Amino acid sequence: MLDTATMTSAGPVQQRLDEGGLRAIQIRVFVLCTLVTMLDGIDNQSIGVIAPLMSRDLGLDKTALGSIFSVTQIGATIGALLFGVVGDRFGRKLAIIFCVSMMTVFTLLTAIVPTFELLIISRFFAGLGLAGVFSSALALTSEFAPSRLRGTMVSIVYAGYPAGAALGGIMSAAILTTHDWRAVLFIAASIGLVILILLIGWLPESIRYLVAKGGRARALDRLLSQLGLGQASLAEPANNAAPPAPEIAGGFWSVFRNGLGPLTLLLCVVNLFISATTKIMVVWFPTILTEHGFTVSHAALAQAAFNIGCLAIMMIAGWLVDRFGPLRVVAPALALGGLCVAALGAAGTSLTLVMIDAALIGVFIGTGAAGAQAMAARLFPVSVRSTGIGWCTSSARFGQVLSPMVVAIVLSGGTNIAYVYAGLAFAPWLAAAFAVAFVLVARNERRKGF
Repeated sequence: MLDTATMTSAGPVQQRLDEGGLRAIQIRVFVLCTLVTMLDGIDNQSIGVIAPLMSRDLGLDKTALGSIFSVTQIGATIGALLFGVVGDRFGRKLAIIFCVSMMTVFTLLTAIVPTFELLIISRFFAGLGLAGVFSSALALTSEFAPSRLRGTMVSIVYAGYPAGAALGGIMSAAILTTHDWRAVLFIAASIGLVILILLIGWLPESIRYLVAKGGRARALDRLLSQLGLGQASLAEPANNAAPPAPEIAGGFWSVFRNGLGPLTLLLCVVNLFISATTKIMVVWFPTILTEHGFTVSHAALAQAAFNIGCLAIMMIAGWLVDRFGPLRVVAPALALGGLCVAALGAAGTSLTLVMIDAALIGVFIGTGAAGAQAMAARLFPVSVRSTGIGWCTSSARFGQVLSPMVVAIVLSGGTNIAYVYAGLAFAPWLAAAFAVAFVLVARNERRKGF
């Protein structure tokens, strides 16, 4: 058995993982973390589908319904920050299990609460869990992935969100043919419960946390055995070598220290503008189309084209970043995404052109979104990676709060659809500009992977 007292750092373990291949336990981590991110997509899409039925049944007006959506995003913004720190301090498995438990319980309560006030509370806490789970799931994925595949694995797990959204839409449509809106939430909570059971039984804890915590020699020994890591190479270096410094997880501000501050801030802004663009395409795009001559069904097809393009590229976006670097992938993709948004104004009333353009927007913006997560996995040290990804996720959720106001400002400027799309294109263009600034600063500081 490996004596954890002889180890002060998980660095030797991470080095061996970076150089090794994929084993069954690593694939298990990736699959379970993907299921976790899918839950967020299932919940968001399901709530969007049942919202009109829920508001009619509970007697809610549009203002009340809007406040439900807003409070969910506020909870998500807070949850991403809070549980990022929890994951680094108290274990990523613990943070994931707690967040999934919260999502499951409060999704169930959303279906049964009798008053609007309790509905607001349930959606706030559901939002806490929804976004809180992302930071630890992506950090755990990156920790178990070899360095050459880190971006690839992170982007695949991140793609669980749009995959879950697609599943949530299909699931909701099928359930609502024979049941009321509450059944959708009951099924979503049941899925959460099944995933929770799988996580408790099969998800390993963070290697770094087990080493730093100490007193968990049996669990660490079993995990290292499953990873096929030799124990001799994991002990302290010889007496004539300098031992590695202990890895101590910081708090909320840890990712702004040791020279990380400017890079953390730039990456947060990138995530904010990317998420604002995604929110516009998911929520406002169909509305804009219907207000300019398209039928509801045609608008739904155009939005589906965006989602398909986004999901398809997310599966390989991380590999592209691993292979070619973020400067050659993320920034150009976001810039092209902005051009495609602006080009929607020239598509006129041609459904074919609009669908092709929407699919391209999905491809380019999806590349930027998944690529930004891969950049975060490269930037933040493993000891504060959950906190760093939590800041990025929180910024993305805040972008979803701001985007409706941006759209309102753009729409108030006039009804010419070309001007509307040209205005909306600034979000991905700004994301591209800040992505370039991020890479330039990272290179100036001689950080690896950029």
